[in-house]
Amino acid sequence: MKKKTYKVLFADDEYWTREKMRSMIPWETYDLDFLEPAADGEDAWEKINNYQPDIFITDINMPFLSGVELLQRVKDKYPEIITFVISGYDDFDYVKNSFLSGTMNYLIKPISKIDLIRAIVKALEKISANENQQTELLKASSIMQDREYSQLIHKTEKWNNTFAGERGSVKMQGVRLILVKIHNLSDIISTYERNCEWLSYDIKNMIRQIFQEDDIIFNNIYRMNEYIILTQKSEPELLQLSEKLRVKASAKYHTCMTICVGSHFYAMESLSMAYVEAISMLMTRSYVYKDEIVTSFDEQAEKWNQHISVEIDKQLKNALGCGNQQKIKKIVLEMTGLCDCQEQQWSYLEVKQTVKQIFDIILNYIFQEHGKVLVADAENVVEAVDKIIETLNYDELQRNIEDAIIYLLPPKAETETKSMKSIVQLVVEWIQEHYAEEMSLSVLANKYHVDSSYLSKMFSQEMGESLILYITNKRIEKAKEYMKNSEISLADVAFMVGYDDYTYFSRVFKKSTGMNPRNYRIELQGEEEA
Repeated sequence: MKKKTYKVLFADDEYWTREKMRSMIPWETYDLDFLEPAADGEDAWEKINNYQPDIFITDINMPFLSGVELLQRVKDKYPEIITFVISGYDDFDYVKNSFLSGTMNYLIKPISKIDLIRAIVKALEKISANENQQTELLKASSIMQDREYSQLIHKTEKWNNTFAGERGSVKMQGVRLILVKIHNLSDIISTYERNCEWLSYDIKNMIRQIFQEDDIIFNNIYRMNEYIILTQKSEPELLQLSEKLRVKASAKYHTCMTICVGSHFYAMESLSMAYVEAISMLMTRSYVYKDEIVTSFDEQAEKWNQHISVEIDKQLKNALGCGNQQKIKKIVLEMTGLCDCQEQQWSYLEVKQTVKQIFDIILNYIFQEHGKVLVADAENVVEAVDKIIETLNYDELQRNIEDAIIYLLPPKAETETKSMKSIVQLVVEWIQEHYAEEMSLSVLANKYHVDSSYLSKMFSQEMGESLILYITNKRIEKAKEYMKNSEISLADVAFMVGYDDYTYFSRVFKKSTGMNPRNYRIELQGEEEA
């Protein structure tokens, strides 16, 4: 069944404004048909009668037929059309108070991308209330917000100098970016049958109920466990709302989350920097599996304690040379103090940097001993450990560090037994069915009642590659299959094969295939058309 498209008509007497609107967002991506824009009031009225658009956006000052008269005609003859009026600063008060009387939607010139997205999303939500396709429309509007806003925090664009939404003040006001980081998203998604779109919509709806409609709320498609709020609310109110969100999310989803309330920014070109600031604030939180609210008006720790001393560095290198796994584990976990990181109230950053230093030493040793051949696989193992840090679960982190040591520094090969060969086959079959789930060497070893080190060694001997590389290749293989369906977004593909961080998935995919997911899909579509 072909998807229904919704028609959008834009009217403005300025040519460049019409062309800017045509290219500001990829309309067709969201099943929106951007009609040929109207150059004056009469042209707009003719197009409205001919095409009967679902959404109509018009400048208030139009030649031949004014925007005020045009909107009145639309209201009388086509009341189902969702309309937006555009006004400049000079006639803003007239539009808002004299004509609109609070019943119409308005946008302020010059229109920014962020304001246009808000307007279209709002229109789709209104249309959904009157149609049988409510579910699909709400899903479409939710996806639009996430995709378009996520791009704004991850890349530099030209912006208008003020932040003024449909209902915001014309005057420049400070905006805060709030980062909501959910550390156990992989646990929550299981209750949604791994449907990330509906989980995302549900979480955003919960946040919206607390922060209200005036705020911009979206899910970062590059890191699915991050939700962003843009708001003009005051500091005391934000603290109250953040606490309310923390309590409600904990009760509903049993979450472990960090809420980072950033400082003010006054120009939209600063949005990406505000996001970077929020990530920096995240690093200052304590490395404990519990909710935490971090604010820009708290004193943030700027330093992290050095836990890898010269003596520890020397002992670790000596243990690596001897190939003593038990001694290596003791140095990494006990001598560094990592095993007591929660009791000693280490920060997120302390844990992250300490783990990084440890594996820098290990990777350097592997490079010296084996050259570049094994380094690529080793880097995949280390990146997987780095992702586990994000869960704030020390027990899981310890298991993955121990697994990584076994992967990277295996003992000498032993003779393979027949029973071990059958266990390796069972592990392969399990991975084939459960590739999207969280899995590790320790989990699989416990499942089949074998020693982790022995399983790792025998799996590599039997399959010709490490267990973690096999899992990665299986996920990439499935991702390629999902990419053939152009209606599945790349962020969703990543989630479907076990990655809630698109940026991480993209790195892994490129290492495996030599190109990033976007270019791979473009090439794939080109082959299908040929």
